[in-house]
Amino acid sequence: MTQDMSGPLPGVRKPMSAVLRWGTAGSIVAMVLAGGIGWLVDGTDGLWGGVLGIVIPVAFFSITVIVALVTLRVNPQVFGAAILGSWVVKLALLIVVLALLSGADFYSRTVFFIAFVVGTIGYLLTEAIIVIKTRVPYLEPRESTT
Repeated sequence: MTQDMSGPLPGVRKPMSAVLRWGTAGSIVAMVLAGGIGWLVDGTDGLWGGVLGIVIPVAFFSITVIVALVTLRVNPQVFGAAILGSWVVKLALLIVVLALLSGADFYSRTVFFIAFVVGTIGYLLTEAIIVIKTRVPYLEPRESTT
C-alpha cells in the first residue's frame, strides 16, 4: 500500500496546531517573566530588553508554524518551498530588526540577549517536545468511494 504524496501532508496539522497553541501560551508567560526580571535587574531598560528578547524569536518561530498550517493542503514540494522561503525572509527580516535595534538605547542589551537566547531555546524545546509526543498515524485511510 503506497501513500499518495501529491496531496495534503498527513499528520502535520495536529502537531503544528499544538505548537502554535502551547508556544503562544508559554511565550506570554515567558514575556511576563523576562520583562519582570529585566525590570528588577535594570529598570525600564531591562523591562524592554526582556520583552523584546522574547517577542522577536517567538514572532519569527510562529511565522514558520503559521506558514506550515496555511500550506498544509498543497503538495509536499510546495510545502517545503514555502517553509524554506519563509525561513529566508525571516532571516533577512531578523537582520533588519537587529540592525534597527543596534542604535537604540531604550532597552538593556544584556537583558535582551539573555531573553533572546532563552526564548529561542525555550520555543525550540517546546516545538520538539510537542512534535515528538504528538501521536499521528503513518497513513491516513482513504475515504471509500462505494
